Amino acid sequence: MNFFEKILYFLQGEMVEPKTFGLFHLLWLILVVLVICILYTKKSNYGEKQLKLVLGIYGIVALILEILKQLIWSFNYDLISNTVSWDFEWYAFPFQLCTTPIYISLISLWLKKGVVRDSLLAYMSYITIIGSITTMIMPDSCFVSDILVNIHTMWLHLGSFVVSVYLLLNKEVKIDFCRLKQAIIVFLIFVFIALSMNITIYNLGVLNGETFNMFYISPYFVSSLPVFDIIQKSVPYIMFLFIYILAIILASFIVFGISKLISNNLLKNNEL
Repeated sequence: MNFFEKILYFLQGEMVEPKTFGLFHLLWLILVVLVICILYTKKSNYGEKQLKLVLGIYGIVALILEILKQLIWSFNYDLISNTVSWDFEWYAFPFQLCTTPIYISLISLWLKKGVVRDSLLAYMSYITIIGSITTMIMPDSCFVSDILVNIHTMWLHLGSFVVSVYLLLNKEVKIDFCRLKQAIIVFLIFVFIALSMNITIYNLGVLNGETFNMFYISPYFVSSLPVFDIIQKSVPYIMFLFIYILAIILASFIVFGISKLISNNLLKNNEL
């Protein structure tokens, strides 16, 4: 192995697979609460510079961890034959609902305040937060025995949750139907991109029997999302796709309602 390969082999270090609400999971949840509390107490200092700092820290770290995850999952070292091989894991291609915050954060760093940036950040506040909350509550399907991948999973989802809450706290994303509509439009665009990728990659014949299921809506592979897998097996594909989109949109309305309720209560408490 060369030096680079030795680093990848080192990064493939393993741990006992974390359990839901086990020590590893709880430590990350505590960290999330602490960071959100700190951000809330510093709310008077919110500004453009701080926004870009938050987006930059999350986005850059998430991107580095994502690249490392892709590398160590594609890298294989055989101890017996002392040989190295590479095999890209198509199922782990980084374009899922929960990986889009990486691109949103980094793109938004270079955008001035306006319709495009407002829409992207609204998508992160009202749509991707759904996946973050799901992983916070039920991370067992995301946990593996690879140390770096578990860290990546927690940073990607819980870090995204912190950024989403931050965007609402500093009113960068307004809690109104205009922003919610913008978020849904961005979501539909990403769904179209994911579906196009699913169809294109599958028909290129490069998968060699592997799974490629972006946003878990491929017409060729059954979704691995709980409940949605059953739905996809039970109804025509077009109906499954409609139910998936409708479910995410309904969930975004719930997030909007909860955000509105919390915002109104905080406003009342500040007036007392």
